[in-house]
Amino acid sequence: MVQFKGILKSVSKEHAHYLRVAVLILLLLFLVILYDFIIDSDFLRSAYVTDAIVLSAESFLIIITSAFVAVATRYFIIPITLYMRGRSQWEWDPGPVAFWSVITKGIALYFTELSAANSNLSLYIDALSAFFNSIFVIFLTLFLLRSYLHYFVPFLSNRLLSTESDTQYGPILEIIGSIMISIFGLAKFLDQFDVDFGVLLAGIGVAGLVIALAAQDTLSNFFSGILLLLDRGFKTGDMVYFNDDYCIIRDIGMRSTKLYNIIDHVIVIIPNNSFASQNIVNVTKPDRYFRHRINVGVSYDSDPDKVEEVLLKVAAENTDVEIDDPTRKPVVRFQSFGESSLEFVLVLWIKNVIKIRQVNSNLHHEIFMNLRKAEVVIAFPQRDIHLHEVS
Repeated sequence: MVQFKGILKSVSKEHAHYLRVAVLILLLLFLVILYDFIIDSDFLRSAYVTDAIVLSAESFLIIITSAFVAVATRYFIIPITLYMRGRSQWEWDPGPVAFWSVITKGIALYFTELSAANSNLSLYIDALSAFFNSIFVIFLTLFLLRSYLHYFVPFLSNRLLSTESDTQYGPILEIIGSIMISIFGLAKFLDQFDVDFGVLLAGIGVAGLVIALAAQDTLSNFFSGILLLLDRGFKTGDMVYFNDDYCIIRDIGMRSTKLYNIIDHVIVIIPNNSFASQNIVNVTKPDRYFRHRINVGVSYDSDPDKVEEVLLKVAAENTDVEIDDPTRKPVVRFQSFGESSLEFVLVLWIKNVIKIRQVNSNLHHEIFMNLRKAEVVIAFPQRDIHLHEVS
C-alpha cells in the first residue's frame, strides 16, 4: 500500500483518479479469480479433526471479500467519489470509519458462517458474531451521524430550503436527525444481544415522565427555542429592539438565545421561554433599510423654507442615507407650532440598520452645525413671567 501511494504521488492529480479506477477494476478481477479457486478447493472443504473448527469455503471467501471491500472503500471508492463531486476532502475524513465498518461486519459474517458449519461450537461462535456485529453497529451509527451533520444538513439547508431563513432550520434538522439516528443505532446495538428495545423504551418513557416533571423549565426553554425557529420572526444576524436596546441575534439555541448588545458591547443570554414572551421589534425586516425621524425645533422668527433646505442638505450629504430611490428620498415636514418653537421632523431612510446609532449621532451633529451657519436658532423651552405690583 505504501508503494501504491508512492506511485500515486508521482502521477499528476488529474490522472491519479483514473489510475485508482484501473487498479480497482484489476482488484475486482483478481477477486473473481480467487472466488473460483476457493469454491473449487478440496482443501477447504475437508475437516481436519472431528472436534476442531471446520473452515468452509464460504467463510474464507467472506474474509477475503471484506478485506477487498474495506481497502477499495478506503483508498478507491471514497477518493473517486470526492473527485467526481469536485471536492478534495470532506469536513471530516469518512475513510477510517467506513474501513472499520466493513472489516467488523466482515468478521461478524465470517463467524456467522462458521457457526453454521460447527454446530458443536455455535454458542461461542455466535457470541463472537454478536460482539463484532455490535461493533459494526457503533461504526455504522457514527458514520451515519457524521455524514448527516456534515453533509446532509448543509446540503438540505443550502439547496432545498433556499429562503431567507435557511440558517434557522439547521439546529432543528441537527437535533431531530441526531436523535433518530442515535435511537436507530441503540436499537440495533441492543438487538445483537437479544434485548427487547420496546420494553426498554417503555422503561425510558416512565423515567422520562419523572425527568420531565423535574425539569419543566429546561423543557420549556427547549420547546420555546423550537417555536422561535419555526415562527421565523427573526434569524441569526438580524437586529432587534429589545428592552430599550438595539441588539443583534447571535445564536438561537435550544435552551437560550444569545444577543449582542451594540451599545454595551456585551453578549446577553436570555432563556427562550422568557425571550418568546417579550415584545420584540425586528428592525431588519422587511429589509435592511430603516426609516428614521429626527425632530428639530427652531425659534419662531426662523424662515421655514431655510430650515427645510438645511435639513435636506444634511441628509443628502450623508452617505449612509438613501437618496437615489424615489420612494425613499428624505422629506421634511412642518409638524406643529410648539409652545416655544416651530416643530419640524426630518424623515429619512438609513441604508444599513446596523449603523443606526452612529448615523443618528452624525446627523444630529451636522444639523446643529448647519443650522448655526445658516443663523437659525434652535429653540429651547422658555417662559415669560410678568409680575404686577398690587397696590
